Amino acid sequence: MREQRVIDVDGHVFEDDHIWERYLAPEYWDRRPRLVRDARGTTRYAFQGSVFPKGDGVGAWVPEGIREASVHRDGAVDPKARLVDMDTDGIDIAVLYGAMGLSLHMADDEELAVACCRAYNDWLFDYCAADPARLKGTPALPLKHVSATVAEARRAVSELGFVSLTMPAAVGKRNPDDPANDPIYAVAEELDVPIGLHAGGLRLVHDRFTDSYAQLHTLDFPFTNMFAATKVVCGGVLERFTTLRIALLESGVGWVPYLFERFDEHYEHRTAEFTEITKPPSEYLAEGRLFVSTEGEHGLPQVIAQAGSHWIVWASDYPHWDAEFPGAVAKVAGDEAIDPADRVAILDTNARRLFGWP
Repeated sequence: MREQRVIDVDGHVFEDDHIWERYLAPEYWDRRPRLVRDARGTTRYAFQGSVFPKGDGVGAWVPEGIREASVHRDGAVDPKARLVDMDTDGIDIAVLYGAMGLSLHMADDEELAVACCRAYNDWLFDYCAADPARLKGTPALPLKHVSATVAEARRAVSELGFVSLTMPAAVGKRNPDDPANDPIYAVAEELDVPIGLHAGGLRLVHDRFTDSYAQLHTLDFPFTNMFAATKVVCGGVLERFTTLRIALLESGVGWVPYLFERFDEHYEHRTAEFTEITKPPSEYLAEGRLFVSTEGEHGLPQVIAQAGSHWIVWASDYPHWDAEFPGAVAKVAGDEAIDPADRVAILDTNARRLFGWP
């Protein structure tokens, strides 16, 4: 380990088709997720009778193709290659999210959803087995089916050693503060693991953009996490679950001081309407149970000056199209405008608090 330890709270893997053939029970093969090519020749996922994400037209997403956008380094599918890249960039531990794995919660059929999530999780366990001390998994969960989600969450953490649960900002019409989610939050507390709310999936503005992926992507992820923060904080999730830890991932942190100042202004003037919380929203951020990831924005020193560094964790987004490699760690570790103690907190100790590690 180097003197400055680095924890990546949001790296990614990619699920090539062979994992379903190897890990999914044969009776589900005819309904398994598949990589296909659309009419333009770009890769998409086929699942549940639809092909997504849409490559052109309204709401177009990664027009170059989902695999092409997601796999810019071999480490997406090869853990040994990933470990080499982690050494190159100075990353000690990487916490891993999927690509298709982030969409398996959409499965309507409970039996199929559970089978696909278990297959993905078993594959990710084997991927992490290349170096379990450095590669840490987060599970796919059949989130439309809460009892099954709780069971798979227990298996993923207790048997597979995964270090976090994960959810999108909304499961269909079910917002983060919906009481239907309470058993998921309760099991996270029981297992002493956080929940990573990964940006994307809410589709707040997709119908406003036609063949404008760059513009849509710019807005979609921060909008999604601003929505999630509103529901998690003002909707009372952190009030009801007093030891729950939540991370909002892949949208940067520049929006956080603005949003929480706006929260507090409305709380001051319209307190009676904040029926789910008992103190100003910024005090929940100050508690240190809500974390937001940065990939190293230019404005990070100003954000720290406004709102502190105790809630900021670092992520690479490796190996996606917008991930910097090599040099991702240096964007924070080498920024002399950031106090050395804040750099240590963002790159290491805040993540340890998030995951409950010594």
